[in-house]
Amino acid sequence: MSSKKNQPNPNPPGTRREQLQQQREQQAKERRVRNIITFSILGVALLAIVGVIVAVVVSSRTLPEASGGGAATGDYTIAVGQGDAPVTLSIFQDYMCPYCGDFERTNRDDLEAMVEDGTAKIEFHLMNFLDGGGRTYSTRAANAVVAVAKAEPEHVMAFNAALYDSQPEEAGMGLSDAEIAELARGAGVSNDVIATFAQMQHQDWVNRSNTAAYEAGVRSTPTVKINGTIWPGDGQTSAMFTPGALKAAVAEAGK
Repeated sequence: MSSKKNQPNPNPPGTRREQLQQQREQQAKERRVRNIITFSILGVALLAIVGVIVAVVVSSRTLPEASGGGAATGDYTIAVGQGDAPVTLSIFQDYMCPYCGDFERTNRDDLEAMVEDGTAKIEFHLMNFLDGGGRTYSTRAANAVVAVAKAEPEHVMAFNAALYDSQPEEAGMGLSDAEIAELARGAGVSNDVIATFAQMQHQDWVNRSNTAAYEAGVRSTPTVKINGTIWPGDGQTSAMFTPGALKAAVAEAGK
């Protein structure tokens, strides 16, 4: 029978205390990250939308009629911000949509500030309805964002911004995989995560996210909701591209 009595202690008292202290510090850091940026794929059934009509406006990209096939059964979101923020800002977007780019660039500083100070939590709903005719950029870009959100959520906002800063022409084929990878690298994403982009592990997630948006009544991008209510309202789409308008609306909703 073997005995461990004479085996050296692999964790001397001083070393063990240091390890425990490091573990506590690491756990505290991880809790802070989770409080700031969380990723959720919620498998809850969608409620039927009855009598909701979303106006098609000039300054948005209109979606085609939904095709047949299975309906999504979950609410697919990438959530950024504190879970107890008083306002939830839902953004439905397609990375090929030029108006989505205009919206993000107009409101970027305010979005980042509202997340940082806890004014609002942002829920990104990724769509790929602009794919087709050989184009796959919307799906490839969204797949990359989902990969980052799952593995390194602290880089989601920076990567989102980088994709819009380098947004390709809507009529073209979009950025190459290598170009998407380079943008992710510039946003701080690790090479290990970037290496997974080409595997398209989250393509099905993106497809279901797009279908879930249809099921929720979304018919144009960008569609923005403040605490579940479409903003800015019918005929007032220019507010989306007016600096400060969104921040003011969120502040009002948080009162």
